[in-house]
Amino acid sequence: MKSTFSKLIIFASLQLCAQAGGNVATPPSCVEECPPGFEQVAGLPHCYKLMLALGPVSHDKAVVACGFEGGATLATFDTVGDQQTLRNHMWSHYGAAIAKDPAHLAELGFWTGYARQYGDSSNSFVNIYSGQTLDSEFFANGQPDNLLLGVWGEEACVVRKKFSKSVVKWANSDTGLDDYNCAFPHWAICMHRDVFALNMQAYNSVLMAGTGVNLPVGGSCRVDWVDQNVYILDMISAKREANGYADQAQQFAGIVNEIRSPTCPTL
Repeated sequence: MKSTFSKLIIFASLQLCAQAGGNVATPPSCVEECPPGFEQVAGLPHCYKLMLALGPVSHDKAVVACGFEGGATLATFDTVGDQQTLRNHMWSHYGAAIAKDPAHLAELGFWTGYARQYGDSSNSFVNIYSGQTLDSEFFANGQPDNLLLGVWGEEACVVRKKFSKSVVKWANSDTGLDDYNCAFPHWAICMHRDVFALNMQAYNSVLMAGTGVNLPVGGSCRVDWVDQNVYILDMISAKREANGYADQAQQFAGIVNEIRSPTCPTL
Protein backbone atom coordinates (compact mmCIF):
# COMPACT_ATOMS: atom_id res chain seq x y z
CA MET A 1 0.00 0.00 0.00
CA LYS A 2 1.35 3.40 -0.95
CA SER A 3 1.76 5.93 1.83
CA THR A 4 -0.20 9.18 1.89
CA PHE A 5 3.07 10.97 1.25
CA SER A 6 3.74 8.82 -1.82
CA LYS A 7 0.32 9.77 -3.21
CA LEU A 8 1.18 13.42 -2.61
CA ILE A 9 4.38 12.92 -4.60
CA ILE A 10 2.46 11.52 -7.56
CA PHE A 11 -0.27 14.19 -7.34
CA ALA A 12 2.25 17.01 -7.12
CA SER A 13 4.23 15.64 -10.05
CA LEU A 14 1.10 15.44 -12.22
CA GLN A 15 0.07 18.95 -11.25
CA LEU A 16 3.49 20.35 -12.04
CA CYS A 17 3.61 18.62 -15.41
CA ALA A 18 0.14 19.88 -16.25
CA GLN A 19 1.12 23.43 -15.39
CA ALA A 20 4.24 23.15 -17.52
CA GLY A 21 2.38 21.82 -20.53
CA GLY A 22 3.85 18.37 -20.14
CA ASN A 23 7.43 19.55 -19.79
CA VAL A 24 9.61 18.82 -16.79
CA ALA A 25 8.64 21.22 -14.04
CA THR A 26 11.05 23.84 -12.71
CA PRO A 27 12.00 23.05 -9.11
CA PRO A 28 10.58 25.48 -6.55
CA SER A 29 12.90 28.32 -5.67
CA CYS A 30 13.65 29.96 -2.36
CA VAL A 31 15.67 32.78 -0.88
CA GLU A 32 19.08 31.75 0.41
CA GLU A 33 19.82 33.46 3.71
CA CYS A 34 22.22 33.39 6.62
CA PRO A 35 21.50 31.16 9.64
CA PRO A 36 19.40 32.80 12.39
CA GLY A 37 21.30 35.57 14.14
CA PHE A 38 23.91 35.88 11.38
CA GLU A 39 24.08 38.61 8.75
CA GLN A 40 25.75 39.27 5.46
CA VAL A 41 28.29 42.08 5.18
CA ALA A 42 28.59 44.11 1.99
CA GLY A 43 31.85 43.25 0.28
CA LEU A 44 32.27 39.91 2.06
CA PRO A 45 30.88 36.53 0.90
CA HIS A 46 30.13 34.86 4.22
CA CYS A 47 27.73 35.19 7.18
CA TYR A 48 28.76 36.85 10.45
CA LYS A 49 27.55 37.36 14.00
CA LEU A 50 29.01 39.70 16.60
CA MET A 51 28.63 38.00 19.99
CA LEU A 52 27.41 41.20 21.61
CA ALA A 53 25.77 39.64 24.67
CA LEU A 54 28.87 37.56 25.39
CA GLY A 55 31.19 40.56 25.52
CA PRO A 56 35.00 40.44 25.49
CA VAL A 57 36.43 36.99 26.27
CA SER A 58 39.62 34.98 25.87
CA HIS A 59 40.36 33.30 22.55
CA ASP A 60 39.42 29.81 23.75
CA LYS A 61 36.05 31.03 25.06
CA ALA A 62 35.43 32.76 21.75
CA VAL A 63 36.16 29.54 19.85
CA VAL A 64 33.70 27.60 22.03
CA ALA A 65 31.03 30.30 21.79
CA CYS A 66 31.18 30.27 18.00
CA GLY A 67 31.03 26.49 17.94
CA PHE A 68 27.73 26.69 19.83
CA GLU A 69 26.38 28.84 16.98
CA GLY A 70 25.59 25.94 14.70
CA GLY A 71 29.24 24.98 14.29
CA ALA A 72 30.42 28.47 13.34
CA THR A 73 34.07 29.55 13.51
CA LEU A 74 35.82 32.72 14.53
CA ALA A 75 36.13 35.04 11.55
CA THR A 76 38.85 34.27 9.02
CA PHE A 77 39.63 36.19 5.84
CA ASP A 78 39.99 35.45 2.15
CA THR A 79 41.63 38.69 1.06
CA VAL A 80 43.79 41.35 2.72
CA GLY A 81 41.42 44.13 3.72
CA ASP A 82 38.54 41.81 4.63
CA GLN A 83 39.33 42.39 8.30
CA GLN A 84 38.76 46.11 7.84
CA THR A 85 35.51 45.62 5.93
CA LEU A 86 34.24 43.43 8.75
CA ARG A 87 35.38 45.91 11.41
CA ASN A 88 33.75 48.87 9.66
CA HIS A 89 30.42 47.08 9.32
CA MET A 90 30.28 45.81 12.90
CA TRP A 91 31.37 49.09 14.46
CA SER A 92 28.93 51.15 12.38
CA HIS A 93 26.05 48.88 13.42
CA TYR A 94 27.01 47.97 16.99
CA GLY A 95 29.67 50.47 18.05
CA ALA A 96 27.43 52.28 20.50
CA ALA A 97 26.47 49.03 22.23
CA ILE A 98 30.08 47.85 22.30
CA ALA A 99 31.25 51.11 23.87
CA LYS A 100 28.62 50.79 26.63
CA ASP A 101 29.67 47.28 27.64
CA PRO A 102 31.18 47.39 31.15
CA ALA A 103 34.01 45.07 30.05
CA HIS A 104 35.01 47.12 27.00
CA LEU A 105 38.25 49.08 26.79
CA ALA A 106 39.61 51.19 23.94
CA GLU A 107 42.40 48.66 23.37
CA LEU A 108 40.01 45.78 22.75
CA GLY A 109 39.39 44.49 19.26
CA PHE A 110 38.00 41.23 17.93
CA TRP A 111 39.52 37.77 17.76
CA THR A 112 40.19 35.93 14.51
CA GLY A 113 40.45 32.23 13.77
CA TYR A 114 44.24 32.26 13.58
CA ALA A 115 46.95 31.19 16.02
CA ARG A 116 50.69 30.59 16.09
CA GLN A 117 51.71 27.25 14.57
CA TYR A 118 51.78 24.80 17.48
CA GLY A 119 55.31 24.03 18.63
CA ASP A 120 56.75 26.64 16.27
CA SER A 121 58.75 29.47 17.85
CA SER A 122 58.79 31.41 14.57
CA ASN A 123 56.16 33.89 13.44
CA SER A 124 54.21 31.30 11.48
CA PHE A 125 50.44 31.60 12.03
CA VAL A 126 47.73 29.29 10.72
CA ASN A 127 43.97 29.03 10.42
CA ILE A 128 43.04 26.98 13.50
CA TYR A 129 40.27 25.22 11.58
CA SER A 130 41.96 24.41 8.27
CA GLY A 131 45.67 24.62 9.10
CA GLN A 132 46.22 27.00 6.18
CA THR A 133 49.06 29.46 6.72
CA LEU A 134 48.09 33.10 7.30
CA ASP A 135 49.79 35.40 4.79
CA SER A 136 52.07 37.89 6.53
CA GLU A 137 50.45 40.69 4.52
CA PHE A 138 47.44 40.51 6.86
CA PHE A 139 49.51 41.80 9.77
CA ALA A 140 49.98 45.44 10.73
CA ASN A 141 53.38 47.01 10.19
CA GLY A 142 55.86 45.63 12.76
CA GLN A 143 53.60 42.72 13.68
CA PRO A 144 53.67 40.00 14.82
CA ASP A 145 56.16 40.90 17.53
CA ASN A 146 55.45 38.11 20.07
CA LEU A 147 55.62 40.24 23.19
CA LEU A 148 56.25 37.87 26.09
CA LEU A 149 54.10 38.36 29.19
CA GLY A 150 56.06 36.47 31.81
CA VAL A 151 54.32 33.32 33.03
CA TRP A 152 51.45 33.96 30.62
CA GLY A 153 53.76 33.15 27.72
CA GLU A 154 53.79 34.29 24.14
CA GLU A 155 51.30 36.13 21.97
CA ALA A 156 49.96 33.11 20.13
CA CYS A 157 46.54 34.32 18.92
CA VAL A 158 45.61 36.88 16.28
CA VAL A 159 43.35 39.89 16.76
CA ARG A 160 42.24 43.01 14.95
CA LYS A 161 42.79 45.31 17.90
CA LYS A 162 41.23 48.68 18.77
CA PHE A 163 37.70 47.96 17.56
CA SER A 164 36.72 51.61 18.00
CA LYS A 165 39.54 52.88 15.79
CA SER A 166 39.27 52.90 12.01
CA VAL A 167 43.04 52.34 11.87
CA VAL A 168 45.38 50.68 14.35
CA LYS A 169 48.31 52.96 13.55
CA TRP A 170 47.63 56.54 12.46
CA ALA A 171 51.17 57.11 11.18
CA ASN A 172 50.64 54.85 8.17
CA SER A 173 46.85 54.29 8.20
CA ASP A 174 47.48 50.67 9.14
CA THR A 175 44.47 48.37 9.51
CA GLY A 176 46.31 45.05 9.85
CA LEU A 177 46.20 42.30 12.43
CA ASP A 178 48.26 41.85 15.58
CA ASP A 179 49.42 38.90 17.65
CA TYR A 180 48.04 38.89 21.19
CA ASN A 181 48.11 36.79 24.31
CA CYS A 182 45.29 34.26 23.96
CA ALA A 183 43.96 34.83 27.49
CA PHE A 184 43.35 38.54 26.92
CA PRO A 185 39.66 39.50 26.45
CA HIS A 186 38.60 40.63 22.99
CA TRP A 187 35.25 40.51 21.19
CA ALA A 188 34.14 37.47 19.20
CA ILE A 189 32.77 37.65 15.66
CA CYS A 190 31.56 34.26 14.48
CA MET A 191 31.36 33.20 10.85
CA HIS A 192 29.65 30.62 8.68
CA ARG A 193 31.28 30.29 5.28
CA ASP A 194 29.02 30.80 2.28
CA VAL A 195 29.42 27.20 1.12
CA PHE A 196 27.57 26.11 4.26
CA ALA A 197 25.56 29.12 5.36
CA LEU A 198 24.01 29.84 1.97
CA ASN A 199 24.35 26.81 -0.27
CA MET A 200 23.45 24.23 2.36
CA GLN A 201 20.22 26.03 3.16
CA ALA A 202 19.17 25.42 -0.43
CA TYR A 203 19.94 21.71 -0.40
CA ASN A 204 16.88 20.82 1.64
CA SER A 205 14.59 22.65 -0.77
CA VAL A 206 16.20 21.07 -3.83
CA LEU A 207 15.85 17.73 -2.11
CA MET A 208 12.13 18.32 -1.74
CA ALA A 209 11.56 19.66 -5.27
CA GLY A 210 8.57 18.04 -6.98
CA THR A 211 7.72 15.78 -4.05
CA GLY A 212 4.58 17.43 -2.81
CA VAL A 213 6.27 19.34 -0.01
CA ASN A 214 4.59 22.72 0.14
CA LEU A 215 7.42 25.24 -0.36
CA PRO A 216 6.38 28.90 -0.51
CA VAL A 217 7.45 30.74 -3.64
CA GLY A 218 10.36 32.98 -2.72
CA GLY A 219 10.23 31.61 0.81
CA SER A 220 12.82 30.20 3.16
CA CYS A 221 15.16 27.44 2.00
CA ARG A 222 15.07 25.77 5.37
CA VAL A 223 13.32 22.57 6.33
CA ASP A 224 13.26 21.75 10.05
CA TRP A 225 15.02 18.59 11.16
CA VAL A 226 11.86 16.71 12.11
CA ASP A 227 10.24 17.23 8.71
CA GLN A 228 13.56 16.60 7.00
CA ASN A 229 13.72 13.14 8.58
CA VAL A 230 10.14 12.30 7.60
CA TYR A 231 10.33 13.61 4.05
CA ILE A 232 13.63 12.06 2.98
CA LEU A 233 12.98 8.65 4.52
CA ASP A 234 9.44 8.54 3.13
CA MET A 235 10.72 9.44 -0.31
CA ILE A 236 13.41 6.78 -0.19
CA SER A 237 10.89 4.22 1.04
CA ALA A 238 8.52 5.03 -1.81
CA LYS A 239 11.38 4.82 -4.33
CA ARG A 240 12.60 1.48 -3.04
CA GLU A 241 9.06 0.07 -2.94
CA ALA A 242 8.47 1.21 -6.53
CA ASN A 243 11.65 -0.60 -7.57
CA GLY A 244 10.52 -3.84 -5.94
CA TYR A 245 12.48 -3.59 -2.71
CA ALA A 246 9.62 -3.60 -0.21
CA ASP A 247 11.81 -4.95 2.60
CA GLN A 248 14.20 -2.03 2.27
CA ALA A 249 11.28 0.39 2.11
CA GLN A 250 10.04 -0.90 5.47
CA GLN A 251 13.52 -0.56 6.97
CA PHE A 252 13.79 3.11 6.02
CA ALA A 253 10.28 3.84 7.25
CA GLY A 254 11.05 2.09 10.53
CA ILE A 255 13.84 4.46 11.59
CA VAL A 256 11.97 7.76 11.08
CA ASN A 257 11.41 8.26 14.80
CA GLU A 258 14.90 7.02 15.74
CA ILE A 259 16.85 9.86 14.05
CA ARG A 260 18.23 12.17 16.72
CA SER A 261 19.37 15.81 16.66
CA PRO A 262 22.52 17.27 18.24
CA THR A 263 22.42 19.21 21.50
CA CYS A 264 24.97 21.54 23.09
CA PRO A 265 27.05 19.96 25.85
CA THR A 266 27.42 21.58 29.26
CA LEU A 267 30.99 22.68 29.92
